[in-house]
Amino acid sequence: MQADELLKLAKKEKLEQLESAWVAAVDEGPAVSDVLLLVPEVLVERGHGQLAESLIWYLVDSLSESGEREGALQVARVGGRLLPESGIVRELLVGLLEEAHADRDDLDELMRVTLRAPGMQLDQALAALDRMLCLGPGAYVFDTQQGLAGRAVGFDADSGGILVDVGDSEKTYGPGLIGRLELLEPDDFRALKVFERERLQALAHEDPEQLVEIVLTSVDRRMELRRLRFHLEPVLGSWSKWWSAAREKLRRSSHIGMTTGRSPSLFLRSKPLTHSKRLLRRFESAGDVVARLAVALQIVEEVRAHDGVERDVLERVVDEVALAASPGAGGPPAVALAAAAVLHALLKHCPELAVEEPEVPANALEVLSDAEALASAVTDRGVLVCVLGFVRDHWPHAWRDVLGSLMPLVGRHVCEGAARMLRETESDQALAEAAQEILARSDASAGAVAWLWRTVATEPPDELREAVDPVGVAIRMLSMIASLVRDPDLGEQQRKERIGGLRTVLFMRDGGPLREVLKSARPHQVAVLKGLVERSPGLTVRMQSDLTNMLQAMRPALFEKVVPPWEEDIVYTTEAGTASRRKELEYIVHVRLPEVMREIGQAAGFGDVSDNAEYRAGLEERGRLAERAARMQQELSAARPITREMASADHVTVGSRVKMRNSATGQVETYSFLGPWDAQPDRNVYAYNAPLGLAFMGKHVGDTVTFRAGTQERQWEILEIGPGV
Repeated sequence: MQADELLKLAKKEKLEQLESAWVAAVDEGPAVSDVLLLVPEVLVERGHGQLAESLIWYLVDSLSESGEREGALQVARVGGRLLPESGIVRELLVGLLEEAHADRDDLDELMRVTLRAPGMQLDQALAALDRMLCLGPGAYVFDTQQGLAGRAVGFDADSGGILVDVGDSEKTYGPGLIGRLELLEPDDFRALKVFERERLQALAHEDPEQLVEIVLTSVDRRMELRRLRFHLEPVLGSWSKWWSAAREKLRRSSHIGMTTGRSPSLFLRSKPLTHSKRLLRRFESAGDVVARLAVALQIVEEVRAHDGVERDVLERVVDEVALAASPGAGGPPAVALAAAAVLHALLKHCPELAVEEPEVPANALEVLSDAEALASAVTDRGVLVCVLGFVRDHWPHAWRDVLGSLMPLVGRHVCEGAARMLRETESDQALAEAAQEILARSDASAGAVAWLWRTVATEPPDELREAVDPVGVAIRMLSMIASLVRDPDLGEQQRKERIGGLRTVLFMRDGGPLREVLKSARPHQVAVLKGLVERSPGLTVRMQSDLTNMLQAMRPALFEKVVPPWEEDIVYTTEAGTASRRKELEYIVHVRLPEVMREIGQAAGFGDVSDNAEYRAGLEERGRLAERAARMQQELSAARPITREMASADHVTVGSRVKMRNSATGQVETYSFLGPWDAQPDRNVYAYNAPLGLAFMGKHVGDTVTFRAGTQERQWEILEIGPGV
């Protein structure tokens, strides 16, 4: 009878018919199947455990007599699970296991504490025995509850359990605790860290790829860098030094993948993939021609540094780049020129390809003459530097002019590459002219100005030192930071990144170069710097304080306080000004601060906050906003209204409206001097405590007021004074 027919009898509870059919089927020598083993399970579920026991015994006995020991043990194990209190099944299991493990000297002791232990149910005893049999001396284990790795010593007869060395002590795991132990592979990192640390340390130096593969295999197939550091640093000692040496090897690994960024994630690949094949994938999936050219340059670097790129990859990339450089490519001329430059680099380092280098584009000089079009079309800095080298090699008479016109428009790294080419050819005069162009152009890029500051503030060549005033570059840097804060075309993240980059460069080396440069500032430059520092919302409070201290040490007279004709700690304002200030405070507290907190949380999720620019910038922004909110709250609590009585005086005071004649134009103008929160310069409403307001305070009708701003000077004759509220 077939197993499914026996199962039907069991479900219909035709017990006598089932028993006789079972015996007949067993005598015919049926194969043990999942369906057959469902029969005793159905019987147990329906309360016929005694019959199930009888059927199991008969099947096990028959299989044993026919020499099918594995099948017999399989059936007996099912019986132990279904009938955990069955003495018959227990004896069957004992006999079969003794025969299966006859080579174990400790089997009797293991049986004594498991299958032969009084009161221990079969399923529990069998699970404990199986685990103990696996844990031979030297086997690595992991206590899943306590998180401890250990090494099995052997069975301890006195305690009735497996003795495990956990490094600094030994623990005994009897039948009740043995289920906590997970059997580990011989090269599991968790155990090697405790018992074979020297092996891991050797791997760290000899084969970092294998070391990381062991960690990922043992702990988690995908891991953020900070987690990898957590596991490896106790073994390595110096993480930073090791990571600097291992990063490139891991990046090129066939078995380990690594995401991009300062704090990447590492993961085990499902299938091995060589580094050059990955580069080819990236090349083929790049969004535009310039992006593909950037990947092609990475392949050039791979050939130059490692000579490990498959020929088919090189041929595929060279074909695509040659197509982009051809006259019929159809793209912008600047991109075709860039493709020609990259193709030149590829063929220079891969002569084995025996590909004839195409002719240089006929319109190349015309393309090079339009620096703005070149900079806007070739947006990758590596490709642009490659173009500059190409220009130097092919047009030695024109390349310096190209670099000079291009440098103001590109980023810091391209400027560094261009400057390096100029210095290598002793073209210091051309470098000086390019630096002057950067400082003179109002549309110069932030990266170009940052490069210029790094150069003039550290060790500039003589020609550059004579051509460019470092203080003027510092002023330009501060002006650019302030303008980025107000730039409506920038997204919030882009704004933060650019401002953060400029601040980092300006205050490099803890502000040492800036401090030295400012020592040579002339008086009018100090005044300009003071105004920029006081008005720049792009600087942190600490930066403003440090700069103010530097300037004050040089020109203390600029920072002398004039006692005003009002209470200094009080902010005088109108009701509208107070409402405006309060609205601004509510925006900071309820909108901006929560936004920044979310950004800090997201940046912390990138890993390794010690090397995370976004995280540090977020903390600085949070501190700046919190300090500003506290200051605004204090000012609001100290605010007092400007009354008509206060403004009704015979001299200019808080709340005055002043009619005056401009000495330069002869025109009559009317200015109002209200609170700092009421100021609207476009409507001639100024703060009483602003520089212009202070110049007028206390003056009478007929007096002449002189106001200096930088190098400019303005004068007015006061004609009439009255209340402005």
